[in-house]
Amino acid sequence: MTIYGNNKRNQGRLKREFKVEIRTGKDTMQIYSIDLSEGGVKVGATMLKLTPGEQVELSVEKDGGMFTFRGQVERDDGTHRIKRIGRDGNAFFIRILDERFPEFVKAILS
Repeated sequence: MTIYGNNKRNQGRLKREFKVEIRTGKDTMQIYSIDLSEGGVKVGATMLKLTPGEQVELSVEKDGGMFTFRGQVERDDGTHRIKRIGRDGNAFFIRILDERFPEFVKAILS
């Protein structure tokens, strides 16, 4: 697994794009992670429209299984270049509210 960029944080941070599914209400769509930390994940997609404070569910694939976490949109980070698709997309930071998430991130970082 490759870690991109300088890590100036005390906690581990993974800057790697991978596919994520997000569910808001009844709608589910594929998006991409941009930045991952134990507190949450920055996500982006070309047609992604979220509202700060909105409750969401993120599903992340790891080792052939899907892991789902509850979260809340914390902020709108504007546009961000998503290398995986070679386009700019709307980016949002989602604070993960599930206590299992820090262990999940640690497993990815190791």
